[in-house]
Amino acid sequence: MYFSSRFLRSNCGRAALAVAHVMALHAVVARPDERGQAETSIVTQTVIAVPPTTRETPPMKGQVPQAILDPILKEAAALAEVARDQLVIVRAESVVWNDGSLGCPEPGMMYTQALVNGYWIVIEAAGQTFDFRVGSGGSFRLCPAGQGHPPSQASAI
Repeated sequence: MYFSSRFLRSNCGRAALAVAHVMALHAVVARPDERGQAETSIVTQTVIAVPPTTRETPPMKGQVPQAILDPILKEAAALAEVARDQLVIVRAESVVWNDGSLGCPEPGMMYTQALVNGYWIVIEAAGQTFDFRVGSGGSFRLCPAGQGHPPSQASAI
Protein backbone atom coordinates (compact mmCIF):
# COMPACT_ATOMS: atom_id res chain seq x y z
CA MET A 1 0.00 0.00 0.00
CA TYR A 2 1.44 3.39 -0.98
CA PHE A 3 0.84 6.71 0.79
CA SER A 4 2.58 10.00 0.00
CA SER A 5 4.63 11.58 2.81
CA ARG A 6 2.38 14.69 2.78
CA PHE A 7 -0.71 12.46 3.17
CA LEU A 8 0.88 10.56 6.07
CA ARG A 9 1.71 13.79 7.92
CA SER A 10 -1.93 14.87 7.81
CA ASN A 11 -4.44 13.73 10.45
CA CYS A 12 -6.45 12.00 7.72
CA GLY A 13 -3.29 10.18 6.64
CA ARG A 14 -2.52 9.03 10.17
CA ALA A 15 -6.02 7.61 10.52
CA ALA A 16 -5.72 5.84 7.17
CA LEU A 17 -2.36 4.43 8.14
CA ALA A 18 -3.80 3.13 11.41
CA VAL A 19 -6.61 1.39 9.54
CA ALA A 20 -4.10 -0.01 7.05
CA HIS A 21 -2.24 -1.62 9.92
CA VAL A 22 -5.23 -3.65 11.08
CA MET A 23 -4.15 -7.20 11.64
CA ALA A 24 -6.46 -10.15 12.14
CA LEU A 25 -5.05 -13.01 14.21
CA HIS A 26 -6.58 -16.42 13.65
CA ALA A 27 -5.92 -19.43 15.81
CA VAL A 28 -7.24 -22.93 15.43
CA VAL A 29 -7.98 -24.46 18.80
CA ALA A 30 -8.56 -28.20 19.16
CA ARG A 31 -9.98 -29.49 22.43
CA PRO A 32 -11.79 -32.71 23.26
CA ASP A 33 -15.57 -32.68 23.64
CA GLU A 34 -17.53 -34.82 26.17
CA ARG A 35 -17.14 -37.87 23.90
CA GLY A 36 -13.35 -37.53 23.74
CA GLN A 37 -13.37 -36.45 20.11
CA ALA A 38 -11.47 -33.37 19.04
CA GLU A 39 -13.61 -30.34 18.43
CA THR A 40 -12.10 -27.58 16.31
CA SER A 41 -13.02 -23.95 16.70
CA ILE A 42 -11.54 -20.83 15.19
CA VAL A 43 -10.73 -17.94 17.50
CA THR A 44 -10.41 -14.57 15.82
CA GLN A 45 -8.95 -11.45 17.39
CA THR A 46 -8.51 -8.12 15.64
CA VAL A 47 -5.70 -5.80 16.70
CA ILE A 48 -5.63 -2.21 15.44
CA ALA A 49 -2.24 -0.55 15.43
CA VAL A 50 -2.79 3.15 16.18
CA PRO A 51 0.15 5.52 15.93
CA PRO A 52 1.17 6.97 19.29
CA THR A 53 -0.10 10.45 20.04
CA THR A 54 2.06 13.17 21.48
CA ARG A 55 1.05 16.31 23.28
CA GLU A 56 2.77 18.53 20.72
CA THR A 57 1.73 18.57 17.11
CA PRO A 58 4.78 18.39 14.86
CA PRO A 59 5.41 21.54 12.87
CA MET A 60 4.33 21.79 9.27
CA LYS A 61 7.09 22.30 6.74
CA GLY A 62 8.65 25.71 7.20
CA GLN A 63 7.28 26.34 10.69
CA VAL A 64 9.33 26.61 13.88
CA PRO A 65 8.29 24.27 16.71
CA GLN A 66 6.88 26.11 19.72
CA ALA A 67 9.49 24.44 21.99
CA ILE A 68 12.22 26.24 20.00
CA LEU A 69 10.34 29.51 19.53
CA ASP A 70 9.35 30.06 23.19
CA PRO A 71 12.89 30.48 24.66
CA ILE A 72 13.85 32.75 21.75
CA LEU A 73 10.84 34.98 22.38
CA LYS A 74 11.71 35.08 26.08
CA GLU A 75 15.30 36.08 25.25
CA ALA A 76 14.20 38.77 22.77
CA ALA A 77 11.77 40.25 25.31
CA ALA A 78 14.56 40.39 27.91
CA LEU A 79 17.03 41.97 25.47
CA ALA A 80 14.52 44.61 24.33
CA GLU A 81 13.23 45.08 27.88
CA VAL A 82 9.62 44.79 26.72
CA ALA A 83 6.70 42.48 27.42
CA ARG A 84 6.50 39.41 25.22
CA ASP A 85 3.27 40.62 23.61
CA GLN A 86 5.17 43.62 22.20
CA LEU A 87 7.42 41.41 20.07
CA VAL A 88 6.86 41.19 16.32
CA ILE A 89 8.01 38.01 14.60
CA VAL A 90 9.35 39.16 11.23
CA ARG A 91 10.67 35.75 10.14
CA ALA A 92 10.33 32.25 11.59
CA GLU A 93 11.16 29.48 9.13
CA SER A 94 13.07 26.24 8.73
CA VAL A 95 16.21 26.64 6.62
CA VAL A 96 19.44 24.91 5.63
CA TRP A 97 22.53 26.77 6.77
CA ASN A 98 25.67 26.62 4.57
CA ASP A 99 27.89 25.51 7.45
CA GLY A 100 28.18 25.23 11.23
CA SER A 101 28.37 29.02 11.61
CA LEU A 102 24.61 29.14 10.87
CA GLY A 103 25.24 32.04 8.51
CA CYS A 104 26.79 34.11 11.29
CA PRO A 105 30.54 33.44 11.40
CA GLU A 106 32.68 34.94 14.12
CA PRO A 107 36.15 36.17 13.06
CA GLY A 108 38.90 33.65 13.83
CA MET A 109 36.52 30.74 14.39
CA MET A 110 36.40 27.53 12.35
CA TYR A 111 33.13 25.77 11.58
CA THR A 112 31.88 22.46 10.28
CA GLN A 113 31.79 22.63 6.50
CA ALA A 114 28.50 20.79 6.00
CA LEU A 115 24.91 21.79 5.44
CA VAL A 116 23.01 22.21 8.72
CA ASN A 117 19.23 22.00 9.06
CA GLY A 118 17.91 24.65 11.40
CA TYR A 119 15.70 27.71 11.78
CA TRP A 120 15.99 31.42 11.14
CA ILE A 121 13.99 33.68 13.44
CA VAL A 122 14.00 37.48 13.23
CA ILE A 123 12.14 39.49 15.86
CA GLU A 124 11.54 43.24 16.13
CA ALA A 125 10.89 45.03 19.41
CA ALA A 126 11.37 48.57 20.70
CA GLY A 127 12.96 49.70 17.43
CA GLN A 128 15.53 46.89 17.48
CA THR A 129 15.90 43.80 15.28
CA PHE A 130 17.06 40.50 16.78
CA ASP A 131 18.42 37.89 14.35
CA PHE A 132 18.37 34.43 15.96
CA ARG A 133 20.01 31.39 14.35
CA VAL A 134 19.11 27.83 15.38
CA GLY A 135 21.09 24.70 14.52
CA SER A 136 19.93 21.11 14.18
CA GLY A 137 20.31 20.50 17.92
CA GLY A 138 17.78 23.21 18.75
CA SER A 139 20.17 25.57 20.56
CA PHE A 140 20.06 29.18 19.37
CA ARG A 141 22.30 32.19 19.23
CA LEU A 142 21.84 35.85 18.46
CA CYS A 143 23.64 37.04 15.35
CA PRO A 144 24.96 40.61 15.75
CA ALA A 145 23.43 43.19 13.40
CA GLY A 146 25.12 43.26 10.00
CA GLN A 147 27.13 40.09 10.61
CA GLY A 148 24.70 37.47 9.28
CA HIS A 149 24.33 35.84 5.89
CA PRO A 150 21.14 34.26 4.52
CA PRO A 151 20.80 30.47 4.48
CA SER A 152 21.51 28.39 1.39
CA GLN A 153 17.95 27.15 0.96
CA ALA A 154 14.62 26.46 2.60
CA SER A 155 14.67 23.29 4.67
CA ALA A 156 12.63 20.11 4.39
CA ILE A 157 12.04 20.11 8.17
